[in-house]
Formats: sequence, structure tokens, C-alpha cells
Amino acid sequence: MLTGTDRRAKNKDDYDPNIHRLPWYAGWLLIALVAFFGTGSYLSFFILPSALTLADLGLHPFAFNGARSWETLRQLETLGPRPTGSRANEVLAVQLLEHEFSLVNASGNAAQKVLYDKQIVSGAYVRIGASVYRRVQNLIVKIVGEDDDRHALLLNCHFDSVASSPGASDDGASCAVMLELIRVLSREPRKPRHSIVFLFNGAEETPLQGSHGFITGHRWAKNVRAFINLESAGSGGKELLFQSGPGHPWLIEAYSRAVRHPLGQAIGEEIFQLGLIPSGTDFAIFHEFGRIPGLDFAHIFNGYRYHTQYDSIAYLSPAVLQRTGDNMLALVRLLANGNELAESANRAVGSDVYFDFLGLFFVTYSTTEGSIFNVIVSLGGLLVGCWSVLAIVGWRHWPCVALEVLHGCVATLVGSIVALLFNLGIAFMLDRTMNRSMGWFSTSGLAIGLYCAPVLVVLFVCHRVSQQLFRKSKTVLSLTLTVQARITGVSLLWAILTVGSTIAGFRSAYIISILLTLSMFSTTLVMLLKLQAFPSGYWLIVFLIVHSVGLLWTTQFYHLFINFFIPIAGRSGASSNPDVPIGIIAGACTILATSFLVPLINLLRKPYATIGMLCAFFVGAFVLATLTPVGFPYRAPGPNQAPKAQRIHVQHTLRQFFDTNETESAHRSDAGYLLQLLDRHNERTFREVLKSQPDYDASETPVQTNSMAECAKELFCGLPRSLLWSPQPESNRPNTPEMAQLSLASRESENSATSKLTFRLTGSFETVIRLRPRANVTLVGWNLAPGKPPMVGLGEHYIQVDHGLPSNEPFILELDLQTNGTLPALRVDPLVDISVATLFCEYHKHFTKRFKALVSSFPDWTAVVPCVRVVNIYSF
Repeated sequence: MLTGTDRRAKNKDDYDPNIHRLPWYAGWLLIALVAFFGTGSYLSFFILPSALTLADLGLHPFAFNGARSWETLRQLETLGPRPTGSRANEVLAVQLLEHEFSLVNASGNAAQKVLYDKQIVSGAYVRIGASVYRRVQNLIVKIVGEDDDRHALLLNCHFDSVASSPGASDDGASCAVMLELIRVLSREPRKPRHSIVFLFNGAEETPLQGSHGFITGHRWAKNVRAFINLESAGSGGKELLFQSGPGHPWLIEAYSRAVRHPLGQAIGEEIFQLGLIPSGTDFAIFHEFGRIPGLDFAHIFNGYRYHTQYDSIAYLSPAVLQRTGDNMLALVRLLANGNELAESANRAVGSDVYFDFLGLFFVTYSTTEGSIFNVIVSLGGLLVGCWSVLAIVGWRHWPCVALEVLHGCVATLVGSIVALLFNLGIAFMLDRTMNRSMGWFSTSGLAIGLYCAPVLVVLFVCHRVSQQLFRKSKTVLSLTLTVQARITGVSLLWAILTVGSTIAGFRSAYIISILLTLSMFSTTLVMLLKLQAFPSGYWLIVFLIVHSVGLLWTTQFYHLFINFFIPIAGRSGASSNPDVPIGIIAGACTILATSFLVPLINLLRKPYATIGMLCAFFVGAFVLATLTPVGFPYRAPGPNQAPKAQRIHVQHTLRQFFDTNETESAHRSDAGYLLQLLDRHNERTFREVLKSQPDYDASETPVQTNSMAECAKELFCGLPRSLLWSPQPESNRPNTPEMAQLSLASRESENSATSKLTFRLTGSFETVIRLRPRANVTLVGWNLAPGKPPMVGLGEHYIQVDHGLPSNEPFILELDLQTNGTLPALRVDPLVDISVATLFCEYHKHFTKRFKALVSSFPDWTAVVPCVRVVNIYSF
């Protein structure tokens, strides 16, 4: 028996079957709504506070001053590239920073005790391979606290840079921020409760050696209870909190209370710790070797300039330093004067869910609270959604409502799967069939047309087809109620994923649970206002207002991921199709952002007008990506455009092969150009530039190092794997400077199966040692670390040796080798092959005329890092 409300709803449908439908252009307005709020969330990443000027110093003596910090950064950048071991890093940068430290001491408050120490440290550690450092420099400032130095907070930056990069953002800006923090804190009239240690480390890019030297060898390190690491993987924008703890949620809670301009997402931490990002920071060293918790911050936008010559102040602003400085000053004050450091050992161990909303506010709660919250909103959203519809048609019609909920869930699931598969098809077509991958690299908006529009098309079509296939001629549900039930079906799908992710231990389930919360809130409002059965315009207004917040929430993740991972495609290697991850990320974010809006397609009078518009948008983007210069991946710097360059790392290489146990003279040598394949198109660019040389010869045709004939008999073919090698004539051998020299100091045999080889390595250069025991021989130990040495490949071991200040003391390497088997006949000689590579990247005076011509021939849309490499291959 129909209720009065049922009859009214049914009579309305009988009177005008289109009363619940929207005009055809409403679909276009819906797409415009998504674009509008998506643009808003994007712009939020670049809203920065105005920087204080030098004129503000008198008015705000205890505030962070962006202009003064900017001047420090400008002076540091004028030194040029500062790789560890270079004069710019070891002499000029040290002098500049020490001069600034002296000015701090001269102008600080008499109540403060500010100490300075220069650490020159040597050491080694083993992670994947072995990292050996010799006489690297750390500059350390400490503001002594009232607690007699029992508990300290550490702040870390690095003043070295990679070769050919001035390192303005990575990591000069962080050091400029830290120096300004010292200035401000040293002027305060009262000591902090706990000491604050500022580590300016001079060997991070080598990698991570300066931080290891400090945390394992400096007297001030033993009192550090927590650290703040300031890094960069981009240039400009806001700094992102992307790692915390681990296992110390009190640090996140402190960040939440202190910072003025928050930006942090727990999903970023999970992505980084899963190893999906090809980089590391000092955070790992402090945690692994110091066993202390911390917070890791980095600028991540505009990663195109990361580790290139374009990482300069030309693409930064004082406002960037001001925002970071404001946040760090507030956080340091809270930790240095609170109870957290003193009680850190007794704080509950666990992890927090944390996130910000467009930088407006920051939310954090425990994983236990998060799990409960996720389950509640998942079940609550389904209950409220079904209740809202059943309150109109009557509870006895629950099978009909349940069926429509199921249809909405299945249509969204099938549409999502098909859409992502379609994106994969587009990715493979662009890459393999048309050789036009990475069109979005310089024009990121193409990713929207190539990979977001098709997803929406497929989702719309699936929901439209589902409505047509399963529509009943007689039903108690009006079109409006049917759409509302199918929106609840979308909630069902997300609820399943949320609960599943929560059970699996993923904190990032909060992203979906917040979206489910907004959906439940909008449905509750509609139900309380009794708008369910009214024509679309009434309940839809409430629905769209609430989901506008959802669009801001979800589209920020699209911008965060796309703007971070697109630049990474330019340095993630040539072996995989870069369009695949971008297509998956763009597609998944589109599904997340629009899934609750997609069922509205069935309210349109002409739904295929909207679908057709999206198809046209996709076709237009596809044409631009494949047939026009817009789809060319790279951009040169210009008056109105920032560079988005292709990275070219080319090394003029000399190979020298020595006889067994011989280190004096090589029996064979050759030379060539070695290209590191950093992106999908590196090889094509290199081949074109090489062929354009006036004296090019067919014998110089590049080959993959994996396919070289000597790979069958020489260690690593004398070269790293998966690179491109162009043989060069005898006349074009590099002007080799002094190189690292390896010599066998002693050979001891305890018995027929065990031998100890001791080597001396001389020369203060960046050196890479690769070694591989012969068949039936195992490297069971070395003097770099206890335990069995780890392997980085098929029986291979890797050692990187870096120098800061020059050293006259040789590096001693001891290898314990064991012959497998028990019979004397199994004695092996030689036991091990060793490759010693010396790299010179800031020695342009050693470049040959022909190599200089090659380097200068690369297009202006490339960022070239030219080096000289000398590789010596021995057998012992």
C-alpha cells in the first residue's frame, strides 16, 4: 500500500516523466564545476606568505626574516656547483658559513651560549652497497639549553650540491633558513629549555655521508632526542612533511600544534617508505644509525629543476623561505621548550594518521582511532544512504533499493577497471606504436585530456548502460531516488576498499574515509530537509555544495601526485614506459574525485552530449600530443617559461684492462662516450646529436653495454650495466687527470680454502669500486662492516669512496675470500675481479676538443652533465 508521499511522487512521474531530469547543458556545468574546484586546490599549493623585508628587522626582531635569509642564499649560490671534494664546497662554502656564524656570535644576546664546531670525519657504512667517506666536513652550531645539554633537538641541511647544479633549492635554501633560525634564536633574551643543534653537513649527495659521520662520531650527537631534516626534491612552492617518526606520533602532534602553514599527508609517507620514489634523505641515516625519531620536510613541486643547472634562485622567491622559516621557527620553539624531548623515550610508540586541508588546518589522530573512524563512516554511509531512500518508498521495498545500490556499486567497479585498462592501452599506443610518450612532461595539462577525460567517459557510459539495461518499467523508485540509491552504491564500493585498506594496515585509507564522511553528511542533510523525492534541483543543490568540498579534497591529491611524479619520469630510467604510471595515477585520482558525481549522468535529458564533449576533449589532447609541438616533452628556458629539460649525463670514458695481479701497465685500453639512460628518449637524443658531429664515423654507433662482446669475459663489461656506449677512436681519448690507484698490499692464505687480500687505494677522488668473486669463490667478509657483505647484483659488490678535503692516507680495503669445496684441486686463481672507476665532473679543463663539441651540440632543452671517467679493471 502506497503512502501519501509515495502517491505524490508517483503522480508527479506520471504527469511529467522528465520532471526529474536536467537540461543537457547541466552535464557541461558539472564538468566545469570539477575544473573550477580542481583549479582552486591547485592554486592552494602556491599561496605563500609575504616575506618580511630588512626594514622589518626593527619591528619584528624575533620573527623569521625572509629577506635576510634570501641574502644568505644568494651568496651561497654565487659559489656555483658545490660537489663534495670541490674547492667551492670544501673551502668557499665553509668560509662563507663560518663568517656568518661569527656574525651571529657578535650580535647574539648575552643570555645565550652559542657554540661552533667543525667536524672533519672519515668513516663507512653499509646499506645496499658500501659507502666510504674520507675527511668530509660538517659545520655544527649549538644553542645550549637550560637542562645542561641532556636533551637536544637536531636540525639538518646540506650545503653540498651535485655536479653542474648551484643547488639553490637542494639544499642551499634549507641552510639559509637554518642560519636565519640561529640568528633569531640567538637573540632571544632567555635560553631554550633544551639545546638546539644545527648540522650543516657537507656530504649528502655522495650520498648521506656527512649525516652518518655526525650521528655516529660527534660528541653532541649522543644527546639528540629528535631531529628535523630539511630537504628538497623540487624548486619552490610549499615544503611538504612527507616522513615522520617512525613510531613516535608525538612529533606529528607537535607539528600540528606549532605550524602556521601546514602541509603534510600520511599517504606521502607511505609512498616514500614503500620505495616508490627513487631517492633518499638523511632521515634514513639518523633513524638507522642514530635510532632517533624525526620529521622529514622537502619542497617537491617543480622537480624538473632538481639536480640540474636550473636549480637557482631565478626560480625561487623570498616567500618560499619565509613560509618554511615561519613553520620551522614555531616548531623548534615548541620542541626546544616543551616536555616532548625529555619524555621522548617514554612516549607511546605507534603511528598517526595526519593530513592538512589546503593548508588551512591540520588534522591528526592515532591509527586505532582512524580504524574505528573508517569502519564507522563506511557502515554509516551505507545505512544513511539506504535509510534516506527507504524513508520515502517504505521499508518493505528494501529489495528494490538494495538492487539499485548493487547496480551503482558494480557499474562504478566495472567502469573503474575498464577505464584504467583503457588508460594502459593509451599509454602503450603512445609509447610503442607512435613513439610519442611523455607528451605531458612539459605540458602537464595534456595528462587531463589523455588520461582523465577517457576515465570519465567510461564511467559515464557504464552508469548509463547499467541504467538502460536494468531499468524496470514498473518501480516504486522515481528517477531521483534511483540516482540517490546508485550514489549509495558508490559508497558501498569505497566502503569495501576503506575497510580492506584499514585491515591491511594502510593509514592512507583516510583519503577515502573523508570522502565517505562528506557523502554521508550530504545525504543526512537531504534526508533531514526531506528533499529526497523532490525534483532534482532541490536535493542536488545540497549534494553539490557538500561535494564541492569533496572536490577540493580529492583533486589536491591529483595535483600532488601528478606534479611530483611527472618530473620523476625524467630521471627514472629508460627501461619502462613512463606513460603507464602517469596514466594509472591520473585515472585513479579521477575516479576518486568524480565517482560520486558520475551517477548524475542519468539525470540528464541528453547524457551523450556530455560524453561526446569529453570524447572530443580526449581526441583534441591526443592530436596535440602526437601531431603537434605541444606534445614534445621538453622546453628550453625562456622569458615566459621555466625550463623542463631532458637530463643528459654523458661521460668521456677511458677503459684500461690489466693482467692478473698487475697494476702498473694495462695490456689493453680503449675510450668511448658513456651515456646514462635517465628517461625514455635519452638514447634517441644522444644518437641524433652524435650523428650530427662533422667527424662522426659509423664505428661510433652506440650500443647497449649489456650487449657488448666483452661482457662475456670482463667484469661488468668494464662498464655499468644498461648504459649506452659509443666507441671513440684513439685520437679522442680523454685527457685523463690523476686517477685513483689500486695496488695489492698483501695476500694471506690461512688454508687452501680461505684467503685475505689487502688493497691500498690512493687518490682523493670520487671512486666507485665494483668487485665480483670468480666462480666457486665467495666474499665472506671485509673490513668495512661486520657480517657478510651484501650483493647488489648477481654476485657483485659495490663500494663508493668519496673525499672531502684531500687525504694523503690511502684507503685500505681487506677482502676475506673463501673457495667453495674441500678438495685442493678446487683452488681458484685469480679469486676476484675488481673495477675501479674514477669520476671527474667539475674538471672541464680535461675535456678534449671533440668532447667539448659534442657537449655544446646538445639542444637548449637539455640539461647536460659532462664528466670524465677512468675505469681500471683488475684480476687478483
